[in-house]
Amino acid sequence: MNADIPLPGLDRLIEVYKKHGLPVKILPPGRSPPSAGELVAGHPFDPVLAAVYKRLGGARFGGEHHGELFLDHVDDQVNGIVLTTEGFRDEEEPFHSSVTFGRIPGLAAYYAVVPRLADEQGRQPVIYFETYMDRYVLPVASDVDRFFDALSRYIDIMVVDEGYRADGVPDIFFPSRVPELIARDRRLVEMITTGRFDFIMNLGDEYQDWLARVKSA
Repeated sequence: MNADIPLPGLDRLIEVYKKHGLPVKILPPGRSPPSAGELVAGHPFDPVLAAVYKRLGGARFGGEHHGELFLDHVDDQVNGIVLTTEGFRDEEEPFHSSVTFGRIPGLAAYYAVVPRLADEQGRQPVIYFETYMDRYVLPVASDVDRFFDALSRYIDIMVVDEGYRADGVPDIFFPSRVPELIARDRRLVEMITTGRFDFIMNLGDEYQDWLARVKSA
């Protein structure tokens, strides 16, 4: 069943990296990846992530230390999703209600799904959070494949950014500097506007503008 879920966002992300000549490493899938609804780190496994791990066992998009996404390694020997999520296990948010599946290499920045916000098809929205002192949370996609799509469109913008072209360090960052990209996911915008993420977000004044721009785009 997992393999039947289309993943156009993942396909586009891989294609964009190859088109721009950026490093991407795809690991082979395990023989028995977690199935949709199976308990993983104490939560029902997201059906879109289940489809992803049917196709691959992990991935690195960008350089080893300065890339944009490291997708946790899951195969028959190791489940990086469980290791990372249980390493964060805490009664406080966002750890209590999320399952981490990826991170930005070199930073204390992570991507996770929120099982309690799953839609009628079981698809779980994606949040971005940092584990620095403020520990703020940004909702970034209504499901994992929409996240891949948004990230791919950021890469198209990043490669023509003046800072990136000059020294490889962009002046814009995903997701905090591209609220208009995030707002293309109208289902996510509806969830934000109706307060679905209020229990997990901890945004200071510096991100109120980001939130307003997502809502109004």
